[in-house]
Amino acid sequence: MAGAQTPYAGLFRRAITGLILGAIAGAIQVWFFNRDLMHLWAAITAGVIYMITWVIFTDRLRLAGGKILLGGVSGLIAAIVWWSIAVHAEEAFIQASVAGLCFGAAYAWSEGRNES
Repeated sequence: MAGAQTPYAGLFRRAITGLILGAIAGAIQVWFFNRDLMHLWAAITAGVIYMITWVIFTDRLRLAGGKILLGGVSGLIAAIVWWSIAVHAEEAFIQASVAGLCFGAAYAWSEGRNES
């Protein structure tokens, strides 16, 4: 049974990756930019949300549009979650959305380059 994988193994692995990447991004915000702990929790949550939505969109639902576009959409969703937890300022919503869209697409593009 050591070689058997559940259908959710990839989803779980990506969620752990999102947790780690979000914790690193949140720690950078707290330590270097002197933000409060809500930025840490928001980054952790957004990292997990990004990875989970990206896996669901690309692997489970197999939506059309390519992994880079779906990575951008997942990044947008994660940015909205991050904004709603950490910032609450209306002027920062567009910045967070654009950053999430760009970084989400860039991560999906880099993952696509690793697979080929």
